[in-house]
Amino acid sequence: MIFLDLINSVKRRALRNQSGTEFDTSVKEVINSSIFRLAREAAWRVLRRTTHFDTVTSYTSGTGSVSVTISSTAWHVTGANLFTDKVEVGRKVKFGTGGGFYEIRTIFSDSSSSLDRKFEGTTSTATSYEILPQGEYTLPMQTSHRMFMWHEAEGYPSLMTYVTDQSFFGTSNYLTEKNTPSHYRMWGEDNSITQLPSTTYLSIQSSVASDTATNVTIFGNIGGFPGFETLDTNTTTGTMLETTTNAFDSFERAAVSSPTNGYITVKSVNGSYTIAVIPEGNVRSVVRKKVQIYPLPQSVFPINIYYYKDPFPLKDSGDIHELGQEFDEAIILLSVAKLKYQDDQKEGDRFMSLYTDELRSLRKTNIDKLDFFPTLQRPWGRGVGLVAPNLSFNQVGSYYGPSSRL
Repeated sequence: MIFLDLINSVKRRALRNQSGTEFDTSVKEVINSSIFRLAREAAWRVLRRTTHFDTVTSYTSGTGSVSVTISSTAWHVTGANLFTDKVEVGRKVKFGTGGGFYEIRTIFSDSSSSLDRKFEGTTSTATSYEILPQGEYTLPMQTSHRMFMWHEAEGYPSLMTYVTDQSFFGTSNYLTEKNTPSHYRMWGEDNSITQLPSTTYLSIQSSVASDTATNVTIFGNIGGFPGFETLDTNTTTGTMLETTTNAFDSFERAAVSSPTNGYITVKSVNGSYTIAVIPEGNVRSVVRKKVQIYPLPQSVFPINIYYYKDPFPLKDSGDIHELGQEFDEAIILLSVAKLKYQDDQKEGDRFMSLYTDELRSLRKTNIDKLDFFPTLQRPWGRGVGLVAPNLSFNQVGSYYGPSSRL
């Protein structure tokens, strides 16, 4: 069924009416929430997807004339392209004059940046540097937690091992270790593709010119405190850039006032980093999951992801949901049950029972036979020297494992 058919079916069963438009907005919202609910009920085969991301290795661009000063957080490199090459804050960096490893806190330009703490090495105006490989990556939009990752960096399919943060940090590993990634952990979940390189104004634009005068509200830190700003897409053409009047220290999320015909992009004015993208039809922020891989990748290669996606909402009358026609009846029954519960508990229970029965039938033929599920287990390596079955600490890096092993 197309979206309009679903709307009419729900109105006919719940409201005994499909001619008026008084309740269309609430019915559309209920249908979309029912689609999301149904998608979470099981690992549906129709929602299984595959994708990949390419690893990012060490960055050393420039002439090598790097200036660092003891007790200062500022550093400058001649000939680098930090903005142009979209180097991300949070990556580790080390310098030829020592001082250990630092984290990039802000990036001001293609050549200027600051550290997370004061430089402890020897002052120099012409030392070398290395920004270590990127360890954190943003997964595809709508990726759920049901996923696994693998690569062929060593010439054969190698399944990466999921590890919890607590188990990972319990191994006393070094976050600067470079090798072929063998493990991953879920690092976070937010609405940004990447964070702001530094305190900056933000710009918005639509991919479609007809998205004019659409409210976009951006939330984040302004002047060190939580804040937000609402601005409109251009009144003449939605593809023209509009810029905030406030400079943001960090980005939290963005939402639009009404469904759009194109996708809304939020970018930083400094460096023009793509911070967030809201797909067409969405009025809320899109959650993006982050994954941290270990060890840091010493070469560039694709890491494959098998995952189950969360469906996109329906917007236009002719839209078709991603679950397929076999799920139409379940969507209608659940939507009607939600509407019925507003007025009649008994009627709501009856339709919810019909939904449960329909769901049971769908599970018999449409559920995927999962061959994976990341589970919380006792950490390997307690006295046996293993990270996972048949995988020793030495195989994944010389510094990986309990500190007592060093």
